[in-house]
Formats: sequence, C-alpha cells, structure tokens
Amino acid sequence: MAKNILRKITIDHETYLWKRSHIHLTNYQHSKCIEKVVIYLEGYKKSPLQLLFREEDNLILKSDVVKEKWRVGYPDNGVIWLCKYESPSSDGRVYPINEQETVGINLNRPAVIAALIRYFLRKNWKPKESSGPCIIEDALRFLEIIALPKGIT
Repeated sequence: MAKNILRKITIDHETYLWKRSHIHLTNYQHSKCIEKVVIYLEGYKKSPLQLLFREEDNLILKSDVVKEKWRVGYPDNGVIWLCKYESPSSDGRVYPINEQETVGINLNRPAVIAALIRYFLRKNWKPKESSGPCIIEDALRFLEIIALPKGIT
C-alpha cells in the first residue's frame, strides 16, 4: 500500500481520511521505528489526529523488554506485534522468534482505524473545534487500553 494515499472511512455519518506510514527516529536509545497514523475529518484538514506508535516507548511501558515488547512495523509495515519471549524449554532449547507467542495489530485495517477514531473522539480529539493537530506521541500505550481488533488480516 502506498503510504501517501489518503483512504476514506465513514463513522457515524462522518467521512474521515487517513493514512499510515513507517518512519525512523534519528535519535533513539532502543529502536528507531515508528508507525505514524494521520486521520482527518473531511473538510477539517488543519485539525488532524496524529498518532505516533514508537517502539522506543517500550522502555517506558514494559519493565522487561527482554521478555515482552511491542515491535513496530517489522516484519510487516503497519503491523505492531506484542512479542512475548518464551523462556527456554526444559531441555534448554530457545524458541525461534517465529514460534514465540505474538499478538498483531494491523494499522492498515479500517476496523482498527475506526476503533482509534471512536476512542479519541470520546477523549480529546475535537476536529471541528480545534485550529491545530491533536498529536499523540506515545500512542503505543493505547494498544493496551483500547479494545482494537487483533490479527494482521
């Protein structure tokens, strides 16, 4: 999917335009990857909702990023994975990464975008009243707060 194409979604008789892109930080400690979602209410382009899902924020959210962390945009652009690293088995064998327990949230799915729009409209995004963007720089934490559709398809 081209990252610069605005997609349309209708929620409660209102049309929203949205796009998702994968970007990289220039200054980071843990990971440079960010999934960025920008959502506009049609006709209100000056007051978008901008969500930054920064893998770097694992350092704040997870007490032990060796055992569990959100992976952002890898291996699939737009997908955020909660990787739960399994302890070695009783015989000392470490599970390969593709056999470890994961949960995927696909930011390319309209159902995920709809859930994000509904949540932030109830909270602090007022596109018809605002004169500037609503920027959520630590959006990764909302993956554990909002009931988002799981799965990559």
